[in-house]
Amino acid sequence: MQEIAREWLEPLWYGSIFLGSGGGGKSHLLAIELQKALQNRSIPLLSLEELPENDFFCGTGLFGSPELCEENLPSGFEAGIIIEELEKHTGVKFKGITIVEGAGVNIFYPLLAALQTGLPVVDGDSMGRAFPELQMTTYHLENLTAAPLVLIDGNYHLHYFLDKQDTFLLELNTRQIIGQQGGIGYFAGFPYPGSVLKRVLLPGTLTFAREIGECFLQADNYRELITMLLEVTSNSFYGPVIELFQGIVKKISTYELAKWKSATLTSPKGEELQLLFQYENLLAFKNGNVAASVPDLISAIDLNELKPVNNNEIYEGQRLALLGLPAPLRLRIKKALDVVGPQCFGYRTTYLPLERLYPNHYRNKEVFS
Repeated sequence: MQEIAREWLEPLWYGSIFLGSGGGGKSHLLAIELQKALQNRSIPLLSLEELPENDFFCGTGLFGSPELCEENLPSGFEAGIIIEELEKHTGVKFKGITIVEGAGVNIFYPLLAALQTGLPVVDGDSMGRAFPELQMTTYHLENLTAAPLVLIDGNYHLHYFLDKQDTFLLELNTRQIIGQQGGIGYFAGFPYPGSVLKRVLLPGTLTFAREIGECFLQADNYRELITMLLEVTSNSFYGPVIELFQGIVKKISTYELAKWKSATLTSPKGEELQLLFQYENLLAFKNGNVAASVPDLISAIDLNELKPVNNNEIYEGQRLALLGLPAPLRLRIKKALDVVGPQCFGYRTTYLPLERLYPNHYRNKEVFS
């Protein structure tokens, strides 16, 4: 068993931004609060192999606006309430906490919940990156619902979803409540035993996020950073990272629907890349051709700071490198693409894997169809 200690927090923060693929929310203040809380404490971290098959675990996380989480930092007190309520209604005692979205704020909130409850955290998650909706999980791919689920909203009202209802319907119901009650909430749900989690969760993603973050902390220049990232990602179940583009942000556009945005980058050679994003970076077009598409990750690196950035931190005149990271295989199957492919975000295009777009870079890797 590993332990998450204070020194985990800074690299985990950088890794959480990179795996957020532009979204997932700013997690800096929450990471700082956790770093203070871990001054003389640590959080047990269980690998999937270590999970007792018959012990139950629950997932925790944030619903709504991560920006509001930054304005009103959670104390973790609400986590104790919702986990205890979920225990009452399920009749089981939870032996640990799972991460639903392995990026951004939702990497850190389960750690806060673990400190509040004294429970260990499982080293794995159900997205492998940031996604905005409940059905975009590996639980959904296994026909497993998030309910029973308990939600506490921004006004500290409790809401119960105890029947195993359709995940799409649960997403709509919880989103409606959050919209009416302060724009933010915290949940406890996904109550499953270790035997199920071993089959469902993507393994080791918390450790992987930390390894990604260590690259940013240790690299002295961009070339060194890419070399380190290549080594870490090549030894993972994601696949080797690839540079998609380097350039200056020329223009940021917002379309009629506020959530539809794009950033146009130009290179010194006159090439142009258009990055399309909503909550996360979803599509990239280089000189009019697809350069990367969701569910593969598209992460932006500020070349002056040599740090990963969220898409709401991108500004005109900024020097960026855009990197692509192949999504885990489980997010590439047809059932997964039905809920996380480009068409699910309103784009009229199909998923094109990085391995197919850049066969020379991935020539020693399997090309996925």
